[in-house]
Amino acid sequence: MSVVRGHLFSLAVVAGALVAAGVVFGFYRPAHRAETIPLPRDHGLPYTQVSFKAADARRAFAAVGITLGPRSRMTGVTTLGNRNDILEVDAFGDRARVERSGFYDYTTAGLGAAAHYVHFARDCSHEGAAERWHGNVRVMVDCARAGSAAPRWLRLVNRALGRL
Repeated sequence: MSVVRGHLFSLAVVAGALVAAGVVFGFYRPAHRAETIPLPRDHGLPYTQVSFKAADARRAFAAVGITLGPRSRMTGVTTLGNRNDILEVDAFGDRARVERSGFYDYTTAGLGAAAHYVHFARDCSHEGAAERWHGNVRVMVDCARAGSAAPRWLRLVNRALGRL
């Protein structure tokens, strides 16, 4: 008989815990607040008019020995890349159209309340990406993929952009 009482007592404790959990989870609704960073005042685009097309960028990079292939097309932007995806070459179209599409040429830095938008770095002194612009053509160098060859890639990018 005492074994039955022990089981009944255990069952009562479990049932009580389930009822308490139901009350807590049934009425307590924590409010989720997504942390948002205020957008920058401008889109960060350094050009005013379109000077070059994706084909121009492809020719300029081919002249320094880098073959670029298509990666994507979005509103106002054609993206090319090299075989190992160390380079991303974007040929931007009409500035107003690119801005209306929601594009911002910024990345985030910091965490939590300290998070803010910053322009991309111009060198590979970190593990992120280095950015170069010439008119409406932007090149992003993936510093981590480039590794110790990153300075050579940046020199090649500068030479190619100089051919636009």
